[in-house]
Amino acid sequence: MTAQGWIDETRDMLLSGYVEELLLLASDATSSATTLSVTGAASSGITAGVVIEINTEAMYVTAVSGTDVSVIRAYGGSTATSHTASDIVRVSPKFPAYRIMEALNNDLRDLSSPDNGLFQIKTTSFTYNAAQEGYNLSGLTSEEVQSIYTVTYADPIPVEASEPEIRSWRLKRNRDTAAFNSGLALILYGPGWPGKKVTVSYKSPLTLITATTDAKSGTGLPSTAYDLPPLGAALALMTTTPIRREFLDAQGMHRRAEEVPPGAISASMRDLRMRREMRVAAESARIAAMYPQVWQRNASHQAL
Repeated sequence: MTAQGWIDETRDMLLSGYVEELLLLASDATSSATTLSVTGAASSGITAGVVIEINTEAMYVTAVSGTDVSVIRAYGGSTATSHTASDIVRVSPKFPAYRIMEALNNDLRDLSSPDNGLFQIKTTSFTYNAAQEGYNLSGLTSEEVQSIYTVTYADPIPVEASEPEIRSWRLKRNRDTAAFNSGLALILYGPGWPGKKVTVSYKSPLTLITATTDAKSGTGLPSTAYDLPPLGAALALMTTTPIRREFLDAQGMHRRAEEVPPGAISASMRDLRMRREMRVAAESARIAAMYPQVWQRNASHQAL
């Protein structure tokens, strides 16, 4: 299950059965090619001034001659990449894939906010030194660490078989990078075991997708929440482009204004928003049950 599935789900939700014109690339194309061979281009909707899309790259058509289509690459902020013969060519896409990917990532960021309550648990570790109080969380950034969940240390008897908690600690941000190169300092007020590993479990935002082949699981979302990013992305994209039942050409011809009454788009958005809010609340409750809030007595007496 990859990010491409999310793109397809989002587009299907928005198009609601509306069929866009699809053609096939007739031969391979490099990332710098400005003339593409497209099967059936001459008798299609591809004309000068039209935007086409292959994979996640949008292109602006400047001329058509037979199957040869001249284009401006990386249109609209998309990225030029190489393409393979038989790749789908989408004509005048209402919801370009690169825009959908942007919307999916924006939703992953939104789901990671404290208001929505979704996160992933990650760990880092270091070796305990009885003479040292503050520890650098090497390799991490402040943005990656929303909060510390637990701090445990390896019990040497038997070797690292159990991990008692260190219950007195404090996370300090924006530290001098000369002393703490991550800018994060974990101050331990309780003891660990000298020379043994200390494991820090922390809440981290969901990971963004960078390619259509990225696994959904790589975002840190549980599988029960895989429906959320497409819902959020569709809702965001509706603010600039209506979903299928509001398309003026959804029935194969231009529709009369009275067929798409004022408020139709708002109603569609309201339905999607309510559905998303209910699902976010359910998944937030699920993850809260898995990782319940605990009170750790540290220098600030803060809740985690």
